[in-house]
Amino acid sequence: MGVVEGSESSDTECKNDDDNSESKRRKFEQKLGSSIMRSASELAEALRSCEEKKEKRHQEMMELHQRRLHIEETRNQVNQQGITNLVSAVTNLTGVIQSFITMNKDHGGGNGDDDACSS
Repeated sequence: MGVVEGSESSDTECKNDDDNSESKRRKFEQKLGSSIMRSASELAEALRSCEEKKEKRHQEMMELHQRRLHIEETRNQVNQQGITNLVSAVTNLTGVIQSFITMNKDHGGGNGDDDACSS
């Protein structure tokens, strides 16, 4: 009967070992699953952050491009206004010169030789 009792205790020990190893396997799987979930979550957060930064950079580039266009447009308007003012000034100068010539002819002020000859 001693052999039978030893065999039963051996079976009980094997069952306990099996239960322990099954419990350890479950704990390992749970830890592994948690680790995978945490890593996936961190990866998703990193990707989301990267996309947000990429979108922000794109938005900043578009704003910069708009500012450059606005500056170029303003510069063109200033140059156009400068040319318009220059044309106006030249036109006014031409009118003044023509008036001066006309006034000079009307008052008998030709080339100035008439005064020199009469003296």
